[in-house]
Amino acid sequence: MSTTIPLTLSFTPHNQALPALVYTQTTLDASMKRKSTAAAPNSKKRKLALADGKVLAAMRLRILELEDQLAASAQEQDQRPAKRARTTVNSETTPASDAGPSAAAGSSSGNAKEDEKKRKMQVKKILDRLKKDCKAADLKFQGAPKTVKFDEVLENAEFQSLFGGKGTLIQPTPQNKPTSTVTIMHFNQSQLVEFFGNGLSTLKGNSWTRGGGPRFAKSVKLGQCELIVNSLDVNYSKNGMKCTLKFEVEDKDGMGGCYGPSGLSRGIWAMY
Repeated sequence: MSTTIPLTLSFTPHNQALPALVYTQTTLDASMKRKSTAAAPNSKKRKLALADGKVLAAMRLRILELEDQLAASAQEQDQRPAKRARTTVNSETTPASDAGPSAAAGSSSGNAKEDEKKRKMQVKKILDRLKKDCKAADLKFQGAPKTVKFDEVLENAEFQSLFGGKGTLIQPTPQNKPTSTVTIMHFNQSQLVEFFGNGLSTLKGNSWTRGGGPRFAKSVKLGQCELIVNSLDVNYSKNGMKCTLKFEVEDKDGMGGCYGPSGLSRGIWAMY
């Protein structure tokens, strides 16, 4: 729909008529644009008019200024933590050779102490198992040595750390199955003391009389007794990582072995 707008031109002096005409036309154009926008709400947004690229150039310069400001701010915030990180990395990545012989010696000494600590823990574990089995209800010390046997699972490195250079090696030796993967060792009393220290001095069990005899008496529990370990046999399979420990243990005073309470009251001991 077209609209015809009458314009009245008056021939007035030049300095007065021309501004009035321009003002009237500009106001009319603005009014028409507002009406057109209101009438078409779904029309596309008006694009920004760029006069000779000046607006685009100004925006580009402003964006570059903002990027420079952000980069400078981020650098100031990250400066001190970055220095600490580099110091940490340098200290962690310093090779052992640069640390000097004193640091290498300290590391070796620390490893030796750690290995010795693990060995003592393993020895204590074996000793605790021996003490527990010696006090078992079905183990009766009646004047003769008893065998206490149990197994441990050990890797080859653990076995060598625990038993290497200890006791008497029976197999493998240059004369006896040198290529065998089964290690057999024997410990006598003095070697056991060296291996376990004073731990064996507190070993205890239960002393019993022997059943049967002339009166067919039942065995009777006499009480707790001190024990001694005569020997230890070690059998270790490298492939199966199975270590069998066989202790020979007996009553230290030999108070067991009589036939029932009647023999005990008469002081008659039937030892075997």
